[in-house]
Amino acid sequence: MLTICLIFGALVLHLGLVQCHTVITYPPWRGDNLITNGTLPEHDIHALGQNYVDGQYTFPYGQQWMYPCGGMPTSTNRSLWPVNGGAVAIQPGWFQGHKTATFYINIGINGPGDVAPPNMSHPVVPAFQITGPVNTAYPGTFCLPQVPLVPNLTFNIGDNVTIQVIETAQHGAAIYNCADVTLADPADVPEVNASNCFNSSDLSFQLIYATGNLSSGALPTAIASSSISLTLPVLVAFLTFVLW
Repeated sequence: MLTICLIFGALVLHLGLVQCHTVITYPPWRGDNLITNGTLPEHDIHALGQNYVDGQYTFPYGQQWMYPCGGMPTSTNRSLWPVNGGAVAIQPGWFQGHKTATFYINIGINGPGDVAPPNMSHPVVPAFQITGPVNTAYPGTFCLPQVPLVPNLTFNIGDNVTIQVIETAQHGAAIYNCADVTLADPADVPEVNASNCFNSSDLSFQLIYATGNLSSGALPTAIASSSISLTLPVLVAFLTFVLW
């Protein structure tokens, strides 16, 4: 396994066009944009921030730094996801520089007649950080077994939503991936088990929290005396991740 990882890492470093980052393994992602994929958007082609040189795009479609979904079009074959929320599994280590990374999971909601969600402005879990074994490409998966839907909104069986996963790597770049799902009765959704939702032993998980009254001059006493508040959703996400 170590030899395979080293060979893979060397290939990634050697191939200049390979910009591999993150894969959503469950539910299935929109498609493979690890190198270059995707299609020219039919509407509002200037919304993704491309640059042009003599009428040509200066970088290709379908790479993961492109908001909102790595340049990939909306899926025409959606998978089913429980109407009360479900699992999300991710492989975070497909490129160098991702030993530590912060993850955000958002939901985009299709309105009546919408081809795609108008925005991805509904966060459904608190931001969290993962730490991998090395700073080069590495194998491994983590899974959140119960990602909720947006609170205080009503969802029905048959609604279409998009799960957006954002990874901000330690070098500051943000990368985007999406999975398009149709909400369904949990009994109609294929089983989630240890084959598609598991946590690799060499990945660790950290909470992101806020502290008060910290200063460089008073750091030792401030750490001992300041109150550190963790919201209930963060604790739930952490415990679910660790105990799954």
